[in-house]
Amino acid sequence: MKYSIEIGKIVEGALKHDQLKVMNYTKQLIAKLEDDNESRAASKFSKLLTTQSEATLTAMGMSKDLPMPVDSESRVALADVIYPNENNIEVILSKSNADKLNSFILSYQNADKLNSLGIGVSNTLLLYGPPGCGKTKCAYLIAKQLNLPLIVARLDSLISSYLGTTAKNIRMLFEYAQKTPCVLFLDEFDAIAKARDDSNELGELKRVVNSLLQNVDAMSKDSLLLAATNHEQLLDSAVWRRFDYKLEIELPDADAIVKMIDLFTNRSNALSPKEKMELAVVFQELSGADVEEIVKKAFRNSVIHGEEFTRLSVYEELFIFKNILPQNCNSSKELLKIKAIFLRECDKKIFSLQNIADILGSSKTTIQKLIKEADET
Repeated sequence: MKYSIEIGKIVEGALKHDQLKVMNYTKQLIAKLEDDNESRAASKFSKLLTTQSEATLTAMGMSKDLPMPVDSESRVALADVIYPNENNIEVILSKSNADKLNSFILSYQNADKLNSLGIGVSNTLLLYGPPGCGKTKCAYLIAKQLNLPLIVARLDSLISSYLGTTAKNIRMLFEYAQKTPCVLFLDEFDAIAKARDDSNELGELKRVVNSLLQNVDAMSKDSLLLAATNHEQLLDSAVWRRFDYKLEIELPDADAIVKMIDLFTNRSNALSPKEKMELAVVFQELSGADVEEIVKKAFRNSVIHGEEFTRLSVYEELFIFKNILPQNCNSSKELLKIKAIFLRECDKKIFSLQNIADILGSSKTTIQKLIKEADET
């Protein structure tokens, strides 16, 4: 059945006498009808919505929008809301990761077809992997692709020092997310989902995990829940089972790194395709965040100093990032040797003696001599 998610939510809201949920999902239904050129049906629902809104006018200055719940201790909102028109993030992933993420998005986009076959929608996704690989950006991408607001939980307000308040905050946040079309995102997920058999943890954390599991179980299959962690080994085994999709966001591959270099240099074409592939080799084992830091610093420095942006600009930042240059070394010869050896050890085929000389602005003979000296010592 078409529009099964919206219709299901409207019925659910009506049965629970939750007028706000009914109105929010009716708005979502109207938007989808308009996109499908079902103008007559969209107009009918719009009139019903307008009539209901006029019949239940609130006092001046009051908002009918659902207010974000707050922590009772700090009075800080439990989450931040990023609306589709504010979500301009661009994400670059390896082909493997991009395909898996797209599969999750397609599952939700084809909810009507899946529901009609009795299969159901995969509505929970756990993202895990090394820091800086784009897990948080993936959550933004999913919300952007589905044209839904992203509700990003704020751990600083979600986790309370008062006994029982954290579990209460989690419940309030889940209830909020189910009243309106959105994507709920729990970043740094291990902070509230650690294994309950950890002897170093207090009983309060175990109660928090129990509360989290109860809220995930009670969540409607039409609602979307995403979570991300850098420490998947710390998660409670029962938490793992609650997620339909589990996606390890890996370090970027060579193709992804080349695309990142283009993105972080504003697609300036300052570097040739060959030079970008070279950089992809030396950037292996680095996260996307690391690549961004190095390339952006090099690009920024070339702009503020009025210098030409070249591959050497990037390599110089890489040498600093890798911390291969001694701080108190004033010998230009020694510094040149360290840089040459580093590049040579990355890949001897790609970084030939002549190529290293070209990169570092030296001669092949000098580079050969320096590397030979290093081999003899």
